[in-house]
Amino acid sequence: MAALEELQERWRYLHQEYLPAMAAAKDPAQKQWTVHLDHCFARIVLDNAIGVDTAWTEKIKSPAIKNMTATQLQTAIDLAEKLATGEANLLELDQKSLQLRGKKEKKRKSDDTTSTSPNSKKLKKSMTVSSYFLPSPNSPSAKKEDKDDAPDDSMPKLPVKTDVDMSIQLKRIEESSITAFRKQTLSMLCQIPRGRYSTYGAMADWISKNSHKTCARAVGNAMRNNPFAPEVPCHRILAGDGSLGGFKGSWGEDGKYAKLKHDLLREEGSRFDSKGKVRGSPFRDFS
Repeated sequence: MAALEELQERWRYLHQEYLPAMAAAKDPAQKQWTVHLDHCFARIVLDNAIGVDTAWTEKIKSPAIKNMTATQLQTAIDLAEKLATGEANLLELDQKSLQLRGKKEKKRKSDDTTSTSPNSKKLKKSMTVSSYFLPSPNSPSAKKEDKDDAPDDSMPKLPVKTDVDMSIQLKRIEESSITAFRKQTLSMLCQIPRGRYSTYGAMADWISKNSHKTCARAVGNAMRNNPFAPEVPCHRILAGDGSLGGFKGSWGEDGKYAKLKHDLLREEGSRFDSKGKVRGSPFRDFS
């Protein structure tokens, strides 16, 4: 099991940034996003994962993040990730949470009304936040060796947005409350062209030469939870030898999201050899 601090960081990211971002984007993982605020997602997940038959505040003291055990944190994380993939139904869990607290159920539009909305087809085809961080429920689970000459139709069809205005993304980064170093690394990602890749080391070298001394590990840690994905493409950063590197807290070909990172890069035009290493030289022309 991961260290307690890592679990706390993951839980904080999921309910404070990730799920609210999915709700704001009306991600099709859920038919109805019944809540949009971070504390509402925390209530729903903790009531169902920790409280179970009562409000979570009856089981642990507040704040939850400081008082949950590693096992409780992992349970909350697992349920939050199921919400993100659509394996868990947000509406049902929300209603159960309200019932546990003795509150009346919220009135919702029927699923039929939602599914026939004129915007429903657009939502399914639109770029989603979740597709960049969590495996799609429809993605094949079996691992296959990467083949450079594999036909395009053998790969999962992932929605990719090609007309991202990086000036807008740079403004989002600059106006955010993240640390100055994270702002610097995320801003550098905006310079990497679609179909190209760079490395943690290349970014660290540029920063050390032009700003202040740093290392590849520090760059990776700074990008670990990228709140501006998918528009700010952290998936375009690989290890120094051209291998996959890290993605959402896991590392290498055996990482939990390794296949997804491969698919994202190949969809953009990157190609890998039979050993899983990307072809071509890394992008280093940062400014």
